[in-house]
Amino acid sequence: MGWGVLGKEVVLALSRITDVWILSPPGLEQQIKDEIDLFQFRKLLLASEEHQRMIGSSWGRDAPVIQAAMGGSLAAYVPEVGLPCAVGFAVFEENVLSKASIERARTQFRHLVTGSTYCADVLREHGLANVSVVYHGVDSRLFRPQEDSRPFFKDHFVVFSGGKFEHRKGQDIVIRAYKVLQDRHRDVMLVNSWYNSWRYSRETMAASTLIEYRPPGNGNYIAWMNELLARNGLDLERVITVGLRDNQMLPTLYHATDLGIFPNRVEGGTNLVLMEYMACGKPVVASYNSGHKDVIRRENAVLIEKHGVLEKSTTSGVTCTWNETDLEETIEKLEWCYQHRDDLHALGRQAAADMRQFTWDRVGRRILEAVDEAEKRKSSLAPANVTS
Repeated sequence: MGWGVLGKEVVLALSRITDVWILSPPGLEQQIKDEIDLFQFRKLLLASEEHQRMIGSSWGRDAPVIQAAMGGSLAAYVPEVGLPCAVGFAVFEENVLSKASIERARTQFRHLVTGSTYCADVLREHGLANVSVVYHGVDSRLFRPQEDSRPFFKDHFVVFSGGKFEHRKGQDIVIRAYKVLQDRHRDVMLVNSWYNSWRYSRETMAASTLIEYRPPGNGNYIAWMNELLARNGLDLERVITVGLRDNQMLPTLYHATDLGIFPNRVEGGTNLVLMEYMACGKPVVASYNSGHKDVIRRENAVLIEKHGVLEKSTTSGVTCTWNETDLEETIEKLEWCYQHRDDLHALGRQAAADMRQFTWDRVGRRILEAVDEAEKRKSSLAPANVTS
């Protein structure tokens, strides 16, 4: 999942620049599948007894602490350690935050790093001054263009859609738009990689007015998803549903397709799946909103620019607004891509070139710059990101 990749890559990038230690929940080692990464992580993990000593300690006085600021609550991931933290890494989707969340951020972090300009603007509009933007990175050794990488489906136009299945990411828009393309053209296929292990997130799709949604009746994800797609009119003879897949196996999947579609309603980060797909030299149709704006432009993507307003209520009772990506424009842009396949190659080449600037080492350097700023204000009586 995206957060797992982000956390792993940030830690490894920081370790290449400076000394770091990982204070993590139990089971982290079992989640790392790459043996080389695991070898590096084991050198950085605090021993279990040291881990326990940190809980409830004044850790952070001797060394700066970096923590995730959790969603729209902006709560420190491990509040028992090192508050106020030097830096909180915040990625959220709400454009309206509660007073409690803002006050929590003021007391728990000296500086907030966000995953997009969108999030940074929201924090500043709510009165938090010491905020910086650090875009996600892409491993260009893994996600890169490949020559003649398409052994299968050469006589088809294959559409890819990725990201966990939930209302925010707009797979209902994908289903409706792709069905129009499917009904018009016999040579189109859909590859969907939407596995979502979080029930509460998946269940948000019940709010969709575009598709008929039913929760899974058993634990067979692929059977459930294919049933959902068939119920909404998709021809399963031209659909490949992908289950949970390790990040390192994704390039093969991407290179088997022609076009990515990302009509996401809102992204608090720059959308790691989108970036990795583009880094493979693949063209995308994507909604031009929120975090997407930091990585897509007319020269490297086909933009969906029409949006309605969708009101959403958060768990804290605050009403925020998302973008309702326009279905008709999505269909129009998909059809344009089908009819102009030769024009897509230039977009894919530019996408790959643009993604090469988003390195994980750059992410590590930018986070350390934020730590330096926070440490300069460490002795201040007031938290560093409070404005009066």
